[in-house]
This record gives sequence, C-alpha cells and structure tokens, in this order.
Amino acid sequence: MSRLLRQFSDEIAELAARVAASTATVTGLTRDFDQPSGSAWLYDDEHLVTNNHVVEDLVDPIEVRFPEEPATRALVVGRDPLTDLAVLRVDRTAIAPLRLAERPARLGELCLAVGSPLGEFPASISIGIVSGLKRSLPTPDLSAIFDVIQTDCAINPGNSGGPLVDVDGCVIGVNTAGVSEADGIGFAIPAETVADIVPELLSHGSIQRASLGIGVALRKVDGSAAGEALVVTSVSEKAAGPLLRGDVLLAIGDRPVHSQNELLRALRRRVANRKIQVLVWREGQEVSVECLPRSR
Repeated sequence: MSRLLRQFSDEIAELAARVAASTATVTGLTRDFDQPSGSAWLYDDEHLVTNNHVVEDLVDPIEVRFPEEPATRALVVGRDPLTDLAVLRVDRTAIAPLRLAERPARLGELCLAVGSPLGEFPASISIGIVSGLKRSLPTPDLSAIFDVIQTDCAINPGNSGGPLVDVDGCVIGVNTAGVSEADGIGFAIPAETVADIVPELLSHGSIQRASLGIGVALRKVDGSAAGEALVVTSVSEKAAGPLLRGDVLLAIGDRPVHSQNELLRALRRRVANRKIQVLVWREGQEVSVECLPRSR
C-alpha cells in the first residue's frame, strides 16, 4: 500500500510542478491606484488565458510573472465579460503551454487548481474533485455564466484565471470564483467555453452576439429527450421574426439548441444581421420561422 501511495504522491508532485510552471501571476494598477492580482495560464507560446474580471479595470502596464522567471509586460488582446474570459499577449516564450481537455469534465474526477492566491503565494496547488456540473454562476451585471464546473479545490482571491486541470494536466476549466459563505465550493469556466470563446478573441478582440428579441426559460416539455427545453416566454416589439410565446426552440440555423449556453453559442458573429431559419415546436408540429438576429 505504501508503495502505491508513494507512486501516487510522486505523480501528483510531477503534475503540479509541470502545470505550475505554465501558470503566471497577473498584476497591475487600476485608475484608483489599487493593485489587484490574479492568475493566468499559457494557451500557446505568446498568449495567456485569464478571467475578464482580473484585467478589466487594469491600466497599462500589466505584468505577468511565471515561477522562477522575471516579470514581463502583457497586453490585453481581447476580453468577454459575459463568459468572464480574457486573453493576454506576451513575448514568445519557451515555457510549455497547457492543453485544453478534449472531453468534458466528469462528476467526481480528481482535479488540481493552480494559481496565486492573494497575489502573494505563486504556484499554489490545491487538489480536489469535480463536485458539480452545469452550474449557473450569477455575474455583477445580473446575467449569468452557464454550465460552469463546481469544485471543492480551494479557490481564493488571486486564483481567478488560473487553470483547473485533470490528472493528465489538461485544462478542464478556468478558476473564476469561490463562495465566501461556504467552504469547498468554487467554480471554473469549462474548457468547452474556452475552446469556443478564445479563438474569436484572438481573431477579433471581442465576441459579437446577436439577439432574437425574445425571452426564454428552461421548462418541462413533454416529448423532450432531456425532459426540459427552451420555451419562449416573451417577445419584444423588435423581435427578429414571427416567434410566439410558448414556442419551443429546437434549432438556430443548423445548430440544435437545448440550453441557454447552446442558444448563446448559436447567436454569434456568423448569424448576426443575416436571415436564418429558426426551428420551433408550435402547436404539435415543427415550424421553420425566418428571422433576422440583430447585433447587440
């Protein structure tokens, strides 16, 4: 038994060292001369991923520092408040980037959170499990980040933007928040969202979204494979097309939609200000509605 424990301990230590080497502390000043800090991880040889809330109030110069490396200046390439993600650019580095996991996080799997809590303890590691999936995390502007990962890894101020990795060292999430009123409840933006958002931030610096001019909610729907579906609850005067209250959304163009997150992903740059077909379930049958989603 002791041999197995030693082997497990050695593998965790090697994993922690490898991931910590690719995780940086982010520091800077706000216009009020506050000096908040956060974390970031190397996405490729000149870009880091962090949280939007880590950098949104910072003014140049922003600095990042990898363990055992001198501080270097970073520029904000793009950021997205809705998913709380941002991308920084630094001079090309020989440090090994981290890889995004190719599969979703699994409930109960082991994971490590890496970052710089309080900005004073770089390369800090905590170990835990994925303790919940598909959580909704409220944001200060009264919207929400959907499908976030819940973990019992310690996520303290300063950990925001650091990676949550699996036992292979692949990033399954970006640490974003802890719950101050509870112990062992933290949240991370899933790798699927990172894979969806970061390439557009690299190309355009921001995320262009479109609106159908409707309100939706997850409701129980007879015949839905998941038991729930997105139901239109309100239609504004500037609706993108002849949608009705009670319509069940099935697809936006060629993309099926079963959740708020899938709806947000479908209403992006490629459909903004273009006529598309929206498939709905209405009065017992599928109906295709022509819509013109507007940029927002």
